[in-house]
Amino acid sequence: MIPTLIRRASLALLFAVVAPAAQAQEPLKLVVGLPAGGNFDIIARLLADKLRISLNQPAIVENRPGAQARLAIQHVKAAAPDGNTLVVAPGATIYLYPHVFKQLGYDPFTDLAPVAKLPTWDLGLAVPASSPARSLQDFLAWAKAHPAAAFYGTPSAGSIQHFLGVSLSQTTGIRMEHVGYKGAAEVITALVGAQIPAAILNIGEMLNLQQAGKVRILATFGSQRAAELPDVPTAAELGLRMGPAQGWGGIYAPARTPDARIAQLNAAIVRALKEPDVRAKLAQMGMTPVDSTPRQLDEQGRRELEQWRQAVQASGFSAD
Repeated sequence: MIPTLIRRASLALLFAVVAPAAQAQEPLKLVVGLPAGGNFDIIARLLADKLRISLNQPAIVENRPGAQARLAIQHVKAAAPDGNTLVVAPGATIYLYPHVFKQLGYDPFTDLAPVAKLPTWDLGLAVPASSPARSLQDFLAWAKAHPAAAFYGTPSAGSIQHFLGVSLSQTTGIRMEHVGYKGAAEVITALVGAQIPAAILNIGEMLNLQQAGKVRILATFGSQRAAELPDVPTAAELGLRMGPAQGWGGIYAPARTPDARIAQLNAAIVRALKEPDVRAKLAQMGMTPVDSTPRQLDEQGRRELEQWRQAVQASGFSAD
């Protein structure tokens, strides 16, 4: 009887010591508001693989598409502020959506805590290979002479590409009508087929077409020439006084996440984006990783919120 009690007590003691250590650690969740297979999903999965090792914590990607990525942000907004639930957010959800949605469902500057900036990518204006325009000046002159035919296509209404065209029209005084498609693939088909005279897209979506001689990229809109297109001038170089524009994204945590956890996550993400295999994959996607602090990410969002206010108002566009 006594040996049996001793064995039971030993087992109970062993379970008490081992059980806490055996409990599964809460995973780091990277929530993506877009379907699997897209650029933001790919970036999230690249990061999850690296963060799993550097943070010594399970890391998973959770796709929550819907409402143009707003559902994912609303989900993270309501999550516990412990730094274990993050949203991988397109920049437009931070600086454009407050202008275009009356019922946004979140405040990007009070409901979210900035963690780290994601890679940037350049935007460009392109024409079909059959177009007579050999430069942006040529295209603008044509658009001025043919106002009824001066259209430009973008992946969607309410996108940064849409309002970049509005800003270009405002800056030059040349009226151009916007045509919003359902994604970049539809725009590219229309552009290559000369169904539209121009399109504004991410240059990564057009590089192969340019190299194949199917489209002609006339200008980019960043503060400096795109590394992939060293011979293509920026709009600023051509004398257009437009604010520079690039595509970007960011990683955000729920508001009130401890500063120490934010700093830990920022350091791990910045380090992951510098890994050679990550940089190589991003380059294939036409993207460039950047270093940023949480404060710099917050400042960029606020700056671009003001930068795009006038263009959105001038367009008269509202998403709801």
